[in-house]
Amino acid sequence: MKKKFIWTVLCGLGMSSGGMAVTEETFKNPPNDYRITQYQLTSQTLEKYPQYGVGGVMGFFYSILYPECGKQQYKMGENGPEIIGELVDAARAIDYKVWLADDWGYPSGMAGGRVVAENPDFEVRSLVMLTQKGQGEETIDFSLPDDLHDIIYASLNSVSNGAVQVPVETGSRSLSGKGVSGDWKLRVFARYTRNKDTQGQSTVRQFGHAGRYPDLMNREAMSRFLANMHEPILAQIDDPASKVEGFYCNEPNLMQTHWNGKTKAPYACAPWSDALPARFKTMHGYDLFSVLPAVFEGEDDDARRARIHYRQAVGDLLTDSFSRQIREWCNERGIKSSGHYLLNDYLTQHVQGYGDLMKFVSEFDVPALDIPIPNPDQFLDFRYQQSRFFSSVAAWKEKDQVIMLLDPIIGGYGLTRLSPDLPLLLNSINMASFHGVTLFTSYLPFEARSGEGETGRQEAAKGYTAEEFRFVNEYTGRITQVLRGAKRDAGVALYYPIAMFQADLLASDMGWGKINQLHQDKQEAWDATELTLINGDVSYMIVHPEAVADAEIAGGHLKIGYGSYHTLVMPAMEFLPLDVAQQLSRFQESGGKIIWVDSVPYAAEHAKHDAEVKALLEQVSATDMKGVVPAIGNSFSDDFNLTFSPGSDQLVVGRFHQKNKPVYFLVNRMQDELPIKIIGEGQVKLLDPSTGEISSVRLPAKRKLGAVRSLIVMP
Repeated sequence: MKKKFIWTVLCGLGMSSGGMAVTEETFKNPPNDYRITQYQLTSQTLEKYPQYGVGGVMGFFYSILYPECGKQQYKMGENGPEIIGELVDAARAIDYKVWLADDWGYPSGMAGGRVVAENPDFEVRSLVMLTQKGQGEETIDFSLPDDLHDIIYASLNSVSNGAVQVPVETGSRSLSGKGVSGDWKLRVFARYTRNKDTQGQSTVRQFGHAGRYPDLMNREAMSRFLANMHEPILAQIDDPASKVEGFYCNEPNLMQTHWNGKTKAPYACAPWSDALPARFKTMHGYDLFSVLPAVFEGEDDDARRARIHYRQAVGDLLTDSFSRQIREWCNERGIKSSGHYLLNDYLTQHVQGYGDLMKFVSEFDVPALDIPIPNPDQFLDFRYQQSRFFSSVAAWKEKDQVIMLLDPIIGGYGLTRLSPDLPLLLNSINMASFHGVTLFTSYLPFEARSGEGETGRQEAAKGYTAEEFRFVNEYTGRITQVLRGAKRDAGVALYYPIAMFQADLLASDMGWGKINQLHQDKQEAWDATELTLINGDVSYMIVHPEAVADAEIAGGHLKIGYGSYHTLVMPAMEFLPLDVAQQLSRFQESGGKIIWVDSVPYAAEHAKHDAEVKALLEQVSATDMKGVVPAIGNSFSDDFNLTFSPGSDQLVVGRFHQKNKPVYFLVNRMQDELPIKIIGEGQVKLLDPSTGEISSVRLPAKRKLGAVRSLIVMP
């Protein structure tokens, strides 16, 4: 009788996710749509995966299309490419959702090297700067080293009279001329073809591709990527809009980072594409060539502003060429685009790899990420909040899904811990869900193995029993069916300070770890701001500067996508764009609250706007980090009137609206059972992802929450 009552209450409340009502039966046995999507789609995996409770598959079909890779899986390529459609049909026949991997190995974008093979001019190149000093009107004869492609610009800088452009013929590898009176410095800007020492070359052995990576900022090159991968895969699937979810990319990036830390990079590199100067001029109204030295040197405000503008143009061009073009192509065929990215937990890498990562991600249909699965000694310190970048993009662009790959390798764990213990998986699933992830993917191996893998390195996996992995799938599916499509009840917006990292990132000859070290202070300041909000039980979302500039303002609220924010937290900033400063003034006049953390911007992103921005900020003062949470007050709506103990150092609480009904998601962060109190009035439902049981209790109530387990509470 009690179970029947609970089921009736749930249906009566209309609790649903993705159009499906959550019932006692679906919560106990989650539909496939909410379970983990496992990598590989073969006849063998379709037979095995149901035994492990898997709910969907990611198909990797490059070896079928291009058997010359030498990486045949179960000899599928011998059947010809038509087997792709047969496998997709077989997956759908057992109610599996199907995602399609978009490339020949990773990083995505190169089609195994076919894009560059078609047209060598599509290959990714870097901008490098070489210098030569001299004195007086001596003859200048300059030739590029053999490993550089051509000169795109040169300038002669007199110590006393500024810069003079040096004429250079298009495609030239040398230049000549005369110096100027006094001391001078010649700066030569050249293109360097990135055909070695990149992430793209690092996966050649693993996937049997050529390692030749294209310029992702080149729309024509990316159209050939689509032609070589997406089109031939989709051509094998009848009515793909009804059978596949979409294409999923893997760590596409600007490919400018020195990848082999054991060698010395020959040049400091920065992104370059033929269309970049025109994009820069359109966006910022002045000539990119006039400020190219700032990409490599200079610490004054003029140089830092130039770098902001340069990186903004890079991000805009990349977004248009790759993520927007691919999304539009997919949407025209009735499917979606998604994918995860490189080193998304570091704001410096948001710039190094993408110019502006949140902007780049915003053009995908389903934001996604992969993050490490931390060991127990990192449970309380790990940056789970990196998921918030992607759930915030989803809220901005009004998307209902966020995907996360449960990746056992990254984060320094390597190939010898391929099967993390169940508590580690549950911890990652819990915290990702708390931060807004609603679909999980995996390549976790089911069988034990050890020895040398495809990369030539030692691998080790304990594997999982069918029972263990079924439990993980059921646990995951119970959470995601409640939270998918739910909207975080957040009254606080946290500004994305990407410009501060754009301002400071110089062209580099370093590996990513050393680049991060140079900007550690700013990263730590950002981390401290986020952790202050999380530890203070503040419900927040991250907002992009463009979203703020375009936001609707009414009644003291900043309305961005799904979100409506009464408070905007501004982390430490030095420059602020004029359109954002004007919006903030309007927001404050309408009754909104702005909290400037530790400092207030002293200038505009464009020098010509300095006076206006300074006037708008004249009466503004900063709040130190300790004062941020008290200054915010309540960060969630009156619908959420339950309180919980202990505090967020042990128990974190996510507050969501699902079909206008309040949902609390509680996570025990501790590695021991945790006694909790639910404080309020009336009756609530408790949905337990560990057991699939739904119960009803009258408040106040006490309960013991298992180690690294979660609980869903619904009034």
